[in-house]
Amino acid sequence: MFELFRSITPLVEGISLDEAFLDVSGAGRLLGDGPTIAAVIRERVAAEEGLSCSVGVAPRKLTAKLASEAAKPRPSLAGPEPGAGVVVVTEDEELGFLHALPVRALWGVGPATAARLDRLAVRTVGDLAALPIDALVGTLGQGLGRHLHELAWARDNRPVVSDVAPKSIGHEETFSADHHSLESLGVELMRLGDAVASRLRRAGLAGRTVQLKIRFHDFRTVTRSLTLREPVDEGGLITRAGRQLLATIDPAPGVRLLGVHVSGLVAGGVRQLTLGDAESPGWTGATRAIDEIRDRFGDAAIVPASLAGRRPKRRGDTQWGPEH
Repeated sequence: MFELFRSITPLVEGISLDEAFLDVSGAGRLLGDGPTIAAVIRERVAAEEGLSCSVGVAPRKLTAKLASEAAKPRPSLAGPEPGAGVVVVTEDEELGFLHALPVRALWGVGPATAARLDRLAVRTVGDLAALPIDALVGTLGQGLGRHLHELAWARDNRPVVSDVAPKSIGHEETFSADHHSLESLGVELMRLGDAVASRLRRAGLAGRTVQLKIRFHDFRTVTRSLTLREPVDEGGLITRAGRQLLATIDPAPGVRLLGVHVSGLVAGGVRQLTLGDAESPGWTGATRAIDEIRDRFGDAAIVPASLAGRRPKRRGDTQWGPEH
């Protein structure tokens, strides 16, 4: 899909495995205007990949993203209802389109922020735009308050940035039922750590800082981090660091989300060998063999023994997904 996108324009900024921003301002003479290029993208994705996709066309990244959401199919009791496929928002239509949306549509408005805004009778983006900025800052703080005020007025001038080096690699998962024990969280931590390590190695990266993210049932969120002496790209080492951080958390109130991220990234293979490496030279070869098996037979082909029978963590999935 990304190869297809880059055949339209070199200015492609991926935001997930199957979603990206495309700056097509330089492709107009060759391919036509934005709506025409959007139709071309849909036709080519269908023809070359056998997939349907939704495209938003707008002057800014914020509204293009929201327009693509509006173009998607919608679930119903009778099954999926087809979406528009392409939604175009012009400069003149931008504020009207944006202000009619629920406030949760904006980046940065999660459940806790939405609850605070609800106490101010702010339910739509238009309600947010009409709120005096001093009231917004007083409720949400300087940073978030001003940020949301700017977004509510479609002030988003960020360019499409292609080929940005990742600052961190991680996985998070929202659980279908809260975890209340370190033991059960430890199993989930190993699953996440193994997935993060696999992604690091596939990207040719390793990292020195392991960060743990915990969100409780009341949406209170805490993070803990540990910087290691050497960069790591092995699931066992990431999980070991994560367990040290997890030991500082009391899960009794109920943990709703667990995340593991590795930052301080460097090119893989630059790690200095230690005495332990010299004594156990086979582990690097074992890790390489694991990657080769997974590349050939899939991520579930080989896993840590304690995860046998469990679905491997994949980027973007949650325990609310259809496979659970």
